[in-house]
Amino acid sequence: MPGVILVLAVALALAGCGGSAAATPTIPPSPSPTPTPDPHLTEPASLEAVFSWMQRQGLTITANNADAGGTGGEPLRRINATYASWPLIISEFSSSAALARSGFRAGTTPGIGDAPFQFAGLNILVEYGPHAKNVNQQSPDPRFQAAAQKIADVLEPLIGPLEQSSVDPVSVASAAPVPSAAPPSDTIAPSPSS
Repeated sequence: MPGVILVLAVALALAGCGGSAAATPTIPPSPSPTPTPDPHLTEPASLEAVFSWMQRQGLTITANNADAGGTGGEPLRRINATYASWPLIISEFSSSAALARSGFRAGTTPGIGDAPFQFAGLNILVEYGPHAKNVNQQSPDPRFQAAAQKIADVLEPLIGPLEQSSVDPVSVASAAPVPSAAPPSDTIAPSPSS
């Protein structure tokens, strides 16, 4: 009998060491979703935050110089740069109200002394292209139109909703849907009787 117990003990030990039964794979827990950070700035936005954001989003911008204090102290600061072979100016105003007083007019065609593409959001104004020497600005080459679209796409999540004044407006995402003139009705209109 002691031999039977020994054989039985050895058999149990071998079965417990991974005999022929397949191991059940452990499924790692799925990672919990993490929220996507909202990059949107609040007013007053800083010039440095906008400039560095544009570069981190893949726009190859070369800063040429910077200056401070325009006429009457506005804009507070400005970076003069180059993007896709055209001038790019990023200006920081003290507030969106100060930017509005600067002469930027959303939805209009740029005039004398204006860049062909201008984007405003919060207290930041971004001007792209050479400033016009006459009122009749020509439609820019398609590569500059595409570059302006990239600028708008990069700026929208950071300082949007954007307003623009452009020779050839680019598409700009709206932050909120435009409300309709009349609220939708939940009632069903009676069908006309015959």
